[in-house]
Amino acid sequence: MSNTKIKLPLDVIFRICFEARKQGKKIGFTHGAFDLFHLSHLDLLSKSAKICDFLVVGIESDKNVKSYKTYKRPINDEQSRLSIVNELNCVDAAFIIDFPLKIENYTAIYKELGVDYVTIGYKFEYEDVMEEQTRKAGSRLIKLQTRQYPNTTSIIDDILKRYSTDSFKPVPKSR
Repeated sequence: MSNTKIKLPLDVIFRICFEARKQGKKIGFTHGAFDLFHLSHLDLLSKSAKICDFLVVGIESDKNVKSYKTYKRPINDEQSRLSIVNELNCVDAAFIIDFPLKIENYTAIYKELGVDYVTIGYKFEYEDVMEEQTRKAGSRLIKLQTRQYPNTTSIIDDILKRYSTDSFKPVPKSR
């Protein structure tokens, strides 16, 4: 697989967003782990792209994902997750969020990028906090009705169930 997009440093993404806003373009932003990328992720990103002119995606760092999921996650490292998301046609720029998971840090990113819209999916747990912080940043929070495909945890659970040692029974030999 060849990565046709250039992975841009965050300061360059800031400048691109600044220039796009000067031209009257709307900037969208969403973020997440995007670990074991699945159809709900794709649905969120493609719907996010439709409401803005330039979509920026923040990929949570491995350290951040471990802090709010489990020490066994992420399954795919941050560079792999960044490459997958960056390759999508609906994503204009992506970067790794390697700052501490404090809402003030996200507010600062929204402001610095000049974000018009911050999008979240149907299962986002911190909607009230996000609403307040996006308003402080001068942005608008949009909760998108994404399709409810199996999420990463249910995919992992299904794999474990299907491939547990109990499920590997020898196939009877034909006589």
